[in-house]
Amino acid sequence: MELRTKDEALLRQPPRPNGPTVAVFFGGDEAGPDVGVVRVDVPPGGGMPAHKHNGSDVILCPISGRVQITKDEESIEVRVGDAALVRKDEAVALTNPGDEVAQVIVAAGPAAFIAGIRSWPEPE
Repeated sequence: MELRTKDEALLRQPPRPNGPTVAVFFGGDEAGPDVGVVRVDVPPGGGMPAHKHNGSDVILCPISGRVQITKDEESIEVRVGDAALVRKDEAVALTNPGDEVAQVIVAAGPAAFIAGIRSWPEPE
């Protein structure tokens, strides 16, 4: 059993304007587990363009705010209490249509997606 507190999480941010800040709790390192868990903080109006998850299936569960996930012409809005599955071969965009920071817990398996996040720079 292992605990990683919010203060111990590795903080990363993609090199793009108004992108999310990601707290990496588990996964994506050589000694890590086969599943990864991160908390994604998406600023109002912010998000990520269409992308894949490096061979990982991901499940997104908002804990505050809401996010919109778009694949081609289809969009879903995911709110607190909901869970969305994005399969490893799907390219999706993520946006925060709200006026508050959206916090989303994301689980990824296998943890290859988290390894990519670890390579992002630290937030400024």
